[in-house]
Amino acid sequence: MKKKLIGFALIVGAVAAAAKLVASKKAQWKGLGETEVRQKVEELLPGRVSEQKRVAVADRVVSTMREAGVLEEDPTEQVPDTGSEADSDAVQDDAGKPEATTTDS
Repeated sequence: MKKKLIGFALIVGAVAAAAKLVASKKAQWKGLGETEVRQKVEELLPGRVSEQKRVAVADRVVSTMREAGVLEEDPTEQVPDTGSEADSDAVQDDAGKPEATTTDS
């Protein structure tokens, strides 16, 4: 009976350790951008794998992470609309007008 309990305790401990390991690995990958994920995948694959296969694996990993909702957007992919065209038009409109002058009385 003691052997069964010890064996059961070892199995439970192994499962808990495996779950903790998986959770820590997920935490390392969560919140990474697409570029970071691709770099990490390429680092993990050995040099013997062809470039074409590394790209295919990276594409698959990125698409899976995107579907799961854990992939962050890369700052380089987000192009904020700064309204630079509107600002430049405003500057051009002001350039042709004379400045208001004050006269001292």
